[in-house]
Amino acid sequence: MIQQESMEIINTEVHIGYMKTKNGIFPDDWKVRKIKDILKRVRKPVDVQPNQGYKQIGIRSHGKGIFYKETVSGEELGNKAVFWIEPDCFIVNIVFAWEMAVAKTTKKELGYIASHRFPMYKPKKDMLDLDYITYLFMSPRGKYLLNLASPGGAGRNKTLGQKEFGELEVVIPQNVKEQNKISEILLTWDKAIGLKKQMIKQKKEQKKGIMQNLLTGEVRLPGFDGKWEENKIKDIADIYLGLTYTPEYVKEGVPFLSVKDLSNNNLNFENTKYISRSEFEKSTSNAKPKKGDVLFGRVGTIGNPVILNEDTEFSIFVSLGFLRIRSENILNYFVKYWMESALFTRQVDVKIAGSSQKNLNTGWLKEFHIRIPKIEEQKSIVKILFEIDKEINLLEKEQQLLIQQRKGLMQLLLTGKVRVKV
Repeated sequence: MIQQESMEIINTEVHIGYMKTKNGIFPDDWKVRKIKDILKRVRKPVDVQPNQGYKQIGIRSHGKGIFYKETVSGEELGNKAVFWIEPDCFIVNIVFAWEMAVAKTTKKELGYIASHRFPMYKPKKDMLDLDYITYLFMSPRGKYLLNLASPGGAGRNKTLGQKEFGELEVVIPQNVKEQNKISEILLTWDKAIGLKKQMIKQKKEQKKGIMQNLLTGEVRLPGFDGKWEENKIKDIADIYLGLTYTPEYVKEGVPFLSVKDLSNNNLNFENTKYISRSEFEKSTSNAKPKKGDVLFGRVGTIGNPVILNEDTEFSIFVSLGFLRIRSENILNYFVKYWMESALFTRQVDVKIAGSSQKNLNTGWLKEFHIRIPKIEEQKSIVKILFEIDKEINLLEKEQQLLIQQRKGLMQLLLTGKVRVKV
């Protein structure tokens, strides 16, 4: 049960029951500990055999956990020093520690290996809870500390120093049971987020199956029959590309989007670049999408279409393109869903497989085949898929809310602003 303290800790004001440290303000029954006093490094070298296969792990930045790499042979490893992954350890990627590339190992990683760049640490008994320290280093404070212990410039020159890491000071509950309780609360939030993630995945898989049935005509909706019309994209739409040159960017002006700004059926203007008004005016109409167009990625991320539902002024780079449907009897949303389906991706894969060019050539796209029913059947199909999208969007918003709640709760619990009863 969480007990909210009646006082609010603001800036440097210290209230009764709290103490001021160089790390901030914490409960006075918590202790300042050096990492070297609460974590012990563990190492179990691998006796690499040339003809044996070895499974490796990696760690994603921003606290996104462990991932598994392809198996490599001992011959490929050569003289590289590698170590067996042990379960129930705090593990860090020293190259990207400053980006919170940290995780907790489990029994799932038994039999996997990692290089010296992934040191592992066991919590010292009766002093530290493993989940607690993992959460701590995934918090803003933890990120700050990992940066302190990672001298050098950004990227691969900014590496976590073992000595510097050991000398880091953290303020933690002296009672390990309090650490356990904090971890349990945050783990409950993580389980809820994971469950929501699984629901989103299942709903997207369901959508794929429904698209396969409805967009191929394999399953017809009640009340519809008749043959679908076979078309090529060039017969139903005009294709436009973004600017083929890199314009001069400015701090404020007209948004200039590239494929990186296209995600989850939406345009993201948060981290976009800008071009001047004069640059926008002189650019060709090809780079100026308008309401109703189907915007899509053509370099790097191929497809991921977005319908422009309003007239928003922006320009695009050549990594993006858009379709402008010519016929009133063809719904732009029907074409959008076709571009999300295997009917589109299979045609892309055929072209890319036979080419060194790993992007969507507009010459190819013009010749892509699309089968289209009468307008009323299109509307019915689009309505079903649109409702599924609404369900997915709602689940994603709920997941994002849980993530934000967990982030705020983590900050409160790991600083002792909210205490737990043990």
